[in-house]
Amino acid sequence: MKHGTPKAFDFGNAQDDAAGKDERGSLPKALSFDDVPAAPASAALTRKTAARPLFDSEDHPAVRDALAIVHADYPELFAHAEQRLATLFRRILPVRLALVTDWAEAPLLEQAALLQPITELVLKFSQMGVPALLAAALETTRGPTSMFGKLFRRPTSPAEYRPALTSSRTQLAQLMADSEIAMRNLEASAQGLGLHLTVLAVVSKLIEDAPDAVLVDALVQRRTLIQQAVRQAELSVRQMGQVRQQAADLIGQISSFLTVTLPALEMAQAQGGREPGRQ
Repeated sequence: MKHGTPKAFDFGNAQDDAAGKDERGSLPKALSFDDVPAAPASAALTRKTAARPLFDSEDHPAVRDALAIVHADYPELFAHAEQRLATLFRRILPVRLALVTDWAEAPLLEQAALLQPITELVLKFSQMGVPALLAAALETTRGPTSMFGKLFRRPTSPAEYRPALTSSRTQLAQLMADSEIAMRNLEASAQGLGLHLTVLAVVSKLIEDAPDAVLVDALVQRRTLIQQAVRQAELSVRQMGQVRQQAADLIGQISSFLTVTLPALEMAQAQGGREPGRQ
């Protein structure tokens, strides 16, 4: 690839040369992408250990070269996503500017849509105000501490918070269920974008010596865009994970208040113990 036209741009020119030779000695051969120049021993060994798509005769040589690079540079990714990568390489190779500038546009739009539910769930959690509600409920179990409060404040019964806390617990449980689906969809979308990003990285390697500066620049810009999208998805998933942890903690605290603290206070009151809201 250091000399001549990169294989990523190869439309079969090597076969034209072969045809010219045949005119001098024998009947010309039909134009075909199957007559690939012999590969170095190391590349042949790599292809020998690779899965079948590396040998699909209908593939352009650049596709086979790209898969060989993935097999060597990203073995784990190649092991579980070979077929998907082969499909993507067939879409973009031989590479053209129009293919690069539109690369992964649909997955990018899909991910933008999948980010919206995450944003809405984070906002919903903030607006619920459950930590403040739970703190107020727990405060009623302690009673007033100042003399002024003991004389003039009407004690609030902890039982008055039961409906609101029960409703909050239900909402938090629903948020947990909805966020699990939203996170799973976003993670799957980000993984798909990651494959598109790997494809661009390999294509960039294939045409690293190409004289087309416009194409090279377009590849850099598209890779940067997809990297930013993947990063945004990772940050959103992390933020949602933190919200889920807080929601899980609050569910546990509410359950403890409703099933342990409140019944114990009510039992004490029924037995003629402390006044409601006092300890």
